[in-house]
Amino acid sequence: MVYLEINKSNYKKNGKDLVRELDHHLGSKDNKCFVLIFMEGCGPCNATRPEWKKIENVLHKDFLNRNDIIIASIDHQLAEELKYMPSKPSSFPTMRFITNSGKDVENYEDSKINNKDRTIDSFVEWVNLKSGEKNISKSDRENYEPHKRHRTHKKRLYGGTRKKRGGKWSLKYKRSINCKHPKGFSQKQHCKYGRKK
Repeated sequence: MVYLEINKSNYKKNGKDLVRELDHHLGSKDNKCFVLIFMEGCGPCNATRPEWKKIENVLHKDFLNRNDIIIASIDHQLAEELKYMPSKPSSFPTMRFITNSGKDVENYEDSKINNKDRTIDSFVEWVNLKSGEKNISKSDRENYEPHKRHRTHKKRLYGGTRKKRGGKWSLKYKRSINCKHPKGFSQKQHCKYGRKK
């Protein structure tokens, strides 16, 4: 497995041009390339990049000896120099699976994995699916990343442990309802049953 992290500060390192190296991998007919295209200063990119970087450490041992699997992240301005990148991304971050010299491309959002939440679990599932490897065991992932981080991530995603009440009404709207003079059936029902006293 080849892992490349390419940004503006390291793309020419020790006499190697990492952009050209990635382009060489993309141009190979048999390689299976998973590429994250990010933009510096982009909030969703900053949240996705650490999860993407974990792929290198979490993937199954079978991947270590395979030189046809390439995991890369690249700055969007440097990605414009790639000959075998089929099209420019329309949003950031963009994750793509590219094979057959850039002729076969699948965006992460269009993949057939169950959960596309941009976490290490979903990335590993995607890599396993497209490369034909067995799924990594859950215990391997848990050994790499402590349970505490999983809970923190879930709290951030789902708004913590606070239970959300009500349907489509905003909290501001609910507070603005005058229960002494409700307007219509819905407000009457809200005042009678839904409002906490």
